[in-house]
Amino acid sequence: MDDEFPFSNQSVILSEEDSTKAEEHKLSQQEQLYRRWQQDCYPSLLETFKEKLHKITEREDNWDGKGSKKPSPLVLSQAHTTLEYFLYSVVNSGRLWNPPFVSSDEDGHITMQWNHGDHELHIEIGEEETEYIKVWGVNIEHEMHLGILKEKDFLNLWDWLSE
Repeated sequence: MDDEFPFSNQSVILSEEDSTKAEEHKLSQQEQLYRRWQQDCYPSLLETFKEKLHKITEREDNWDGKGSKKPSPLVLSQAHTTLEYFLYSVVNSGRLWNPPFVSSDEDGHITMQWNHGDHELHIEIGEEETEYIKVWGVNIEHEMHLGILKEKDFLNLWDWLSE
């Protein structure tokens, strides 16, 4: 028996203090990884978004050959502020970020779209307001929801998208 590995047939019981230290160490490692992600990835994600917006700023009226308007400087500014807030909120909440498809529409609004499974989240930024559409099917009355986006609503929408 002396040659056997200790605890080979026994359960290891940690004291509450040891268990707490192990959890703190695990949390500390997660926090370190998260902080590193914030420092390394957040700036590049933000820069990627800025590049997408910059390409849209180069558009002129009738950019698609169908008479569509170019986004105004106000809309572009609001889009930058809005998406920067979204990115910051998601990153600082510990959720995973999924970059949106970014474009503009025929009215000169900036549009963003995220897809996850059968959920789609569309956000349209105009000069007056920002709207969102949640889509989880093709029926407009029963599988879509349109609303005015408020800052406090974004993480709830993000959680819905991630379901």
